Amino acid sequence: MFVAGGTERGLIGFTSLALAIGLVAVLSPAASADTSTDTVNLAILGGALSAVVSAPTQMTPVVLDGRTSHTSVGSPTEWTITNARGSSAAWSLSVSATDFVSAAGTLDAQERTVAVENLTITPGIVTARTSAGTDAAPTTKPVSVSGQPQALVWTNTLGKGTFTLTPKFSLSVPPNAYRSNFSGAIDESPVNPFVSVLTFTIV
Repeated sequence: MFVAGGTERGLIGFTSLALAIGLVAVLSPAASADTSTDTVNLAILGGALSAVVSAPTQMTPVVLDGRTSHTSVGSPTEWTITNARGSSAAWSLSVSATDFVSAAGTLDAQERTVAVENLTITPGIVTARTSAGTDAAPTTKPVSVSGQPQALVWTNTLGKGTFTLTPKFSLSVPPNAYRSNFSGAIDESPVNPFVSVLTFTIV
């Protein structure tokens, strides 16, 4: 091979120079890494166990016929149960109630009652709010209400998150029940409705 202005020896020298430059590039020291470590601490605190529940403010009226039982029904607004404790501890929502009482009036001098055991509460379908990161829905059962607390909705483990349900209330009125008392003159004044006080407890 011929190169102008040089000789074959000069060509070899040029090639050697190129190799030398290549060796310099390969043997250059790598850039040193600049690394550091740090620690991030996070505390997650448990919240509260709570329930927003209610009874229907008005049950359907019934008319006595002296032969058969009649059923009064009602539905409250949607219930919400929230377990934000962040633990797997069990919880339970229970209910107890007083007898249904129609208060004495001016002429109806004696209060009248319907036994609270005639009242049944059916929790219905419990919906887990998945957007709130809930566990599986808890257990439920219909309850014939009494003066002692009975579990309506409960879980043995887990049950974290928020749940909603809309229960049904059903009161069986026997054929020999007393009518509501009148607040004043019989058949002329408003009646005193049968009233029960319900107590809901979540623990």
